[in-house]
Parts: sequence; C-alpha cells; structure tokens
Amino acid sequence: MQDSWGRTIEYVRLSLTEACNFCCPYCRPAEITPHSQINLLSPDEWMVVLGAFHKMGVRALRLTGGEPLLYPHFEELLVKVKATNWFEDISMTTNGSLLASRAKELRQLGLNRVNISLDSLEEQTFAECVGKSGQLDTVLSGIRAAIEAKFRSVKINTVLSRGWSDAEVASLLKYVGSWPVIWRFIEYMPFQGDAFHGPTFDEWKAQLERVSGGVLEEVHSVYGFGPASYYRLPSGVVIGFIFSMSHNYCDSCNRVRLTSDGRLRLCLLRDDESDLVSLVRQGYTSEQLLEHIEQALQRKQERHDGISMDTPERPMWRIGG
Repeated sequence: MQDSWGRTIEYVRLSLTEACNFCCPYCRPAEITPHSQINLLSPDEWMVVLGAFHKMGVRALRLTGGEPLLYPHFEELLVKVKATNWFEDISMTTNGSLLASRAKELRQLGLNRVNISLDSLEEQTFAECVGKSGQLDTVLSGIRAAIEAKFRSVKINTVLSRGWSDAEVASLLKYVGSWPVIWRFIEYMPFQGDAFHGPTFDEWKAQLERVSGGVLEEVHSVYGFGPASYYRLPSGVVIGFIFSMSHNYCDSCNRVRLTSDGRLRLCLLRDDESDLVSLVRQGYTSEQLLEHIEQALQRKQERHDGISMDTPERPMWRIGG
C-alpha cells in the first residue's frame, strides 16, 4: 500500500482508549478514567478495521492509548489479532504503571515488544512529569517485569519536555548502560497550545557528546518499524532519537494512526482524518473498507509544517501515543 508520494505504508498505530491514569503536562490537562470512555470500539469492530489494513500489506501493529492497558478488552483483542497471523510484529506503548502484574501473560498471548514511557529517574521530577506522586516505583517494577518476560525488545521512551543539566544527563547515562533495553529520546511536540521549546536534535546530540566525552556514531541497524534513528555512545550502548520537529523523517514515513473513536489519522501533526467506525457500524466488511482507506491515504501530505506549524485541533491525548 503506497500513498501519493510513493511511500509504502506498513505500520499502523492503534489507540485503544483515551483513558489514562497519568496526566503528563505535555499530553493532557487531567486524568481521564476508563469510566469516562463511552464510544470505544469493540474487539470485533477493530478486527474489521485491522483486516482491511492486513489486506493492504501492513506488517506491524502497535497498540497505544491513553494507557492501552485500561482498554477493558485488551487481552481479548490481543488473542484475536494473534490468532490471525496478520502481522509479523505486535507491540504496545505503555506508561508501565499497570505492567508488572500483566507482562508475563501478555508475552504469552502474543505481544512481541513493549515501549515504556519514563521521563525522569528522580522521584519528585517524575511526579511532576506524570502529574501524580508515588508512581516511579510502579513504573520501574513494570520495566523489570517486561525484561523478565523476555519480550523481543523493551524500549524506554523519554520525552525531552524540558532542559536537562549536564549532571542529570550523566546520571541518566548510568541507567542507560545498566539495563538490557533500548533507550530512545523523543522531541517535545507543541500540543496543548504550547510553543516549541526544544531541545532540538542538534542541541541534544551535542549535550550527550559533551557529557559522554565522545562523538555519537550513527547506527544503521533497524530496531522495529518506528521512526527512530540510532546512535552508539562512546560506551558502546545504542540509543535512539525521535525528533519529529527539528529532524523530521517525513520522506520515509511508513505509518498511519487509528484514534480510539475509530478515525484514520494520516499524520500525527495534521488534522486530516477519515471516519472508519461509522462505516464499520453500517456493516462494511474489511474488503469494502479497503477501498475507502486507499482513497483516504492519497490525501497524506508530503510533510508536516515543522516548528512553525499551527497547533493541531485534536490534542495529543485524543490522537494516541
């Protein structure tokens, strides 16, 4: 499946719910409970949508939210998806707070990989990052459980929503080298009406080189289907960069998004969407939905507008992580 710019779409990110037990300032203004979600798609409805993407040749599926583990039918959907063998890779992005007791079962049910958000390793700063106190230990327990469950890979995502001192970076790098994970650093994006405030790709790379005492070497290996570029620290540890604003990857974009209210979103940073859930609830089959999706895909733009872009109308928490 290709868009009008010749890019092959092989990766779908599916937001299962807007609900989340954290309220990170760069994402949402307040905690959203599962009980507030009134129009979630059922697993069977999602299977119709995913069947269409499978017929188009999509190879990878990522389950996101909100916090995807708050979707009430998560395990049921995972079992259905795995049984089809439609996708060679099934992964999840989570805040990790609910993972400790579920990681082993999710691995057994067919989840291949997991990405866990972790924006600080200091208790007070972490509380500010997630809008709640006393949560760091639960996330660290989730990370340990994911490592013990032997997922194909465990990745840590750190959003750079603030400036870091060299001392903080030095402390972080000690953790980066001690866990069997792939650590990725994600550029802040101006949702929630905020202006872009860095650090940019070049600024963060320069700070890491200054603190680590050597030049970062680009690594051309692929670690999954996502957009990260990877670099080797002087210590030999590989880390990832996802800098959508100052170092965009639009020319190689291979993904689309599905929002929890059943809309196809062609680009994270553009408000162009297509309603799929209405068609599914009208009785469309995967085959019928296929034509609609193919037509919508041709509206996918060459690139987003970067740092100068207007703030998207749909906030980040309503798009999906």
